[in-house]
Amino acid sequence: MKNNKKIKVIFDMILNIISTAIPTIILQLCILPAIANYVSDEKYGLIVTILAMLNVIPATIGTTLNNIRLIYEESYNSKKLKGDFQLLLLIYELINIIAILLLSCYYIGFKNIFDVLLIVIVGILWLGREYHVVAFRINLNYRSILLNNLFLILGYIMGYFIFKLTGFWEFIYFFGLLFSYVYIYINSRICIEPLIKTKLWGKVTKDSILLLIAVFLARLINYADKLLLYPLIGGAMVTIYYVATIFGKVVSMAITPINSVALSYLSKMKNKPDRLFKWSYSIGIIVCIIGYLFAIIFSRPILTIIYPSYVDLAMKYIYITSATICVNVLTSIITPFVLKFFEIKWQILINGVTTVGYIVISLTLFYFFGMIGFCIGALIANIIKLLSTTFIYIFKKEKKLCS
Repeated sequence: MKNNKKIKVIFDMILNIISTAIPTIILQLCILPAIANYVSDEKYGLIVTILAMLNVIPATIGTTLNNIRLIYEESYNSKKLKGDFQLLLLIYELINIIAILLLSCYYIGFKNIFDVLLIVIVGILWLGREYHVVAFRINLNYRSILLNNLFLILGYIMGYFIFKLTGFWEFIYFFGLLFSYVYIYINSRICIEPLIKTKLWGKVTKDSILLLIAVFLARLINYADKLLLYPLIGGAMVTIYYVATIFGKVVSMAITPINSVALSYLSKMKNKPDRLFKWSYSIGIIVCIIGYLFAIIFSRPILTIIYPSYVDLAMKYIYITSATICVNVLTSIITPFVLKFFEIKWQILINGVTTVGYIVISLTLFYFFGMIGFCIGALIANIIKLLSTTFIYIFKKEKKLCS
């Protein structure tokens, strides 16, 4: 029986990796490089920066609600409660709109108001989709997640052709997210849950805020490079840096679905699974080593095809950026164990220290050594995060789980 369950966990991880890898590969290795052929280096760098912003704001909030829903699902079921999350979603969407509007105007300016409007709409859909896809995670239904991501791809492809006609790249994400949402709406009831509070509202709201801070800091570490570099060195250099990180990011996006599967199963556990933690850590190290070697070996030939103008400038950074991404992936694999069995304050502490370290170390080394120094600083910060996460799981006292 235990072997059957272990096989199912592994199968779900593989299925989730495939379902995440397909849209990632289509988007990162096909559609985004194609966009680069239609815009200037400066404009492409701006697009990369705006996408980093969307990954930090709506994706962060949506992921937070998704994870909080998973963590508390058993509590709601045991008490036969429905509510809270649609109301939380509405509140967070308002915050999301304000944040995206302000930052879009900062990066783009007030002249391109249609661009800003499209980015805000994409941000609304992005947040909602990140949360509502939890409907399939709750039931460990990874086949539906795969089908949902196939709809996402269809939308991306349709949006790409509309981009070619209109010149607005935002349509790619708009139609991708819209198609994905249609599938979620048809195949689950999560979008029509009641807009009411329950007796768990206070606890869930508090924990969602704490987790949001923790996840925001974590996402900021991953995307601060573009957000920091664009004002410092402009869009053209950001494009080169992005190309240097793209292959490692693709590898990481293919691996990190392990994170969501792990939390889905851990959400149903009551006791700290030390053997599973060691097993996940060991497998994570092996997978990251393979991923790093894969990135180093195949970066040049693949980047020569998809980004021929930037490959030579980008290659000198790839050895460091790929190592940084692999360390980050390993951290993401073990993070669900800390998230489930320890107080959220530890996530805030880990990500707060890492973010401050990232900004201070990276910018200091950037000042003395340029882009190479910035890349080394990012690697050091991610190693600090990995060691901190490991230390807390091994040595700190776990929280009492609510029933």
